[in-house]
Amino acid sequence: MSSKIYVLDGALLECNEGFAPAKLLVTQNQKVKIQGKFKATDMDVQVPQTFGQCKLKPTNSGYLPCIPALQKWTKTTSKSTLGSSKKWLFDDSECMCGTGGKITITDPTQLNLAGSIKEEFKDIAMTIPGAMMGNDKAPKVIESYWMDEAGDEKIDKINYGEKATMFVRTENIDLGESITVKVNETKGNKIDSKKAQFIYTGTIQENGIAKLELLDTKEDWSKIKE
Repeated sequence: MSSKIYVLDGALLECNEGFAPAKLLVTQNQKVKIQGKFKATDMDVQVPQTFGQCKLKPTNSGYLPCIPALQKWTKTTSKSTLGSSKKWLFDDSECMCGTGGKITITDPTQLNLAGSIKEEFKDIAMTIPGAMMGNDKAPKVIESYWMDEAGDEKIDKINYGEKATMFVRTENIDLGESITVKVNETKGNKIDSKKAQFIYTGTIQENGIAKLELLDTKEDWSKIKE
């Protein structure tokens, strides 16, 4: 599992030999999105707005305009799900310009609300029925997690009288669509002494994350009862 975050279309780049930031245009992936934007690959090298002027091209009156010539990116994922040699970019990926500058990422444009991203399919928390490994267009839930009532930190259990909010991070699910999540008590105990399963629903937001209803228990069902 990786603690890094992915780079999306429109990410801000910086060249150590340039004078201005520039946006990355994703052209090599038109299938996989996060938060409504296409994920960038190591073969995405188009920077339409350029980095202004180039410090490696001085003249008597200043510097010549930048003509970006980005090479293949490094420090990427070990593989991708595109079914080719393309690899995903991370926020610390970097590449060289053919002129000599070093390109780094200052804003990957992905909101890291969930804290971490699962890079490989084996780490995916849940898959919506009908989705299959290797199908880039299939709707997926790539992470599920609970936040405390204040929304300050993730939690892995809830005690008597406490409240928590469930979140799910998705891919390839349209804005405004509903998602249903079933929660089971893993030890076979009944929640609130009545049910072994609760069903929650939420709506997918623009960032691909759905916030589900608060869970409010009447007893500490996280403890195993003999």
